[in-house]
Amino acid sequence: MQTQPVMPPETPSDYQPQWTAWARQFVTITLVIAAVFVLTLLTPVIQILIMTFLLAFLLYVPAAFIARETRLNFAGGVLVVYLFLGLFIVLLLVLFVPQLIQAINSFSSDLRAAYDTFREYLTNYTAGSEIIDLFGAQIDLDALITPLRDLVLGTSVGTASLPGQAPLDLGQAVSFASETLGSLVGAVSGLFSTLFLALFLALLILLDLPNYQNRLLSALPGLHRREVLLLLNKINRVWTGFFRGQLTLGIIIGVLTWVQLMFMGVSQPVTIAIIVAFISLIPSIGGILALVPLALSPLLQGSTVFVDMPNWTFALLVVVVNLIWTQIIWNVVAPKIMGDAVSLPLPLIIVGILLGTAVGGILGAFLVVPMMGTLRVILIYLIKKINLQDPFPNESSPIPTDLSKL
Repeated sequence: MQTQPVMPPETPSDYQPQWTAWARQFVTITLVIAAVFVLTLLTPVIQILIMTFLLAFLLYVPAAFIARETRLNFAGGVLVVYLFLGLFIVLLLVLFVPQLIQAINSFSSDLRAAYDTFREYLTNYTAGSEIIDLFGAQIDLDALITPLRDLVLGTSVGTASLPGQAPLDLGQAVSFASETLGSLVGAVSGLFSTLFLALFLALLILLDLPNYQNRLLSALPGLHRREVLLLLNKINRVWTGFFRGQLTLGIIIGVLTWVQLMFMGVSQPVTIAIIVAFISLIPSIGGILALVPLALSPLLQGSTVFVDMPNWTFALLVVVVNLIWTQIIWNVVAPKIMGDAVSLPLPLIIVGILLGTAVGGILGAFLVVPMMGTLRVILIYLIKKINLQDPFPNESSPIPTDLSKL
């Protein structure tokens, strides 16, 4: 039987039914417009998608390590990582969530008690009873306390209330604060549901990741494969270095905060330390924002060690001590940990965090720095390509890992 000769595959130059330049430009512009339209449709679920790809990126590293160091393939490494992650989430829910709920309830009770004490003080206050001695000068606080009492209690001693003046009800403010805490708990619950959905989607992506990688490598033209692989490698270094540095800093700050609060006699030290560590993960401004939950518990509950110290003085002491060692962390330890993973000036980072917060909330504030680092790498690449320069001089092409053989 005569067999048909096997024809060699056609090269792009041998392929005849080519589109015209006008047709290629039209299709390219149409695809760009369609991509923008699809992004607008994905806006309601953009946070889930971002969290999905973020988790897939973070879980890829330990899964590849397990597959490389054991006899398991990459899919087996992914399943092992998810097994340990599931155990960690269960322990977190069992150990941390009850303490968080207890801390919120305790905070609400202390806030209400502080308000009642303050209201009782204003009710029993008599004019001229609060005089302080400042460098030999007698200062009567009546001019400050009396208007404050009028606002809180809605009464005026010796003067008529101004027409149309509405007293400030701090009780409503305290109730509003409690409702805000309840909304915060609801937001955390919603975050956990989004997290579980993102974990499931990330699992599907990771299990099929070897196929995605093989298709990408086969689709890369040989002439441009070196540049594309080097570009992807640099972007990967930005994100890997950022997350590794932030995770290390978060652990260091969380442990040191727990040690400080425990030795200073602050209640709920583990819960506060975990909250402070998570907030500190926000680049640049996280350390400042973390001072708020750090100061609330000492301000409302005081100390079991410095029992004779007023609460506000103790809260100030806690904040000052925290500022001293955190400044050492951020100015001495952080630059060495982060290295050159994200080479961006500090003013640009702060502006980017503000924009990221306005657009994407807490998640946007956290991810904007590596996104800006990625944009920097891509812009440098494009500028050098426009100027007909080698974007990566004296750099050889990295060897891509075949995940299917891991």
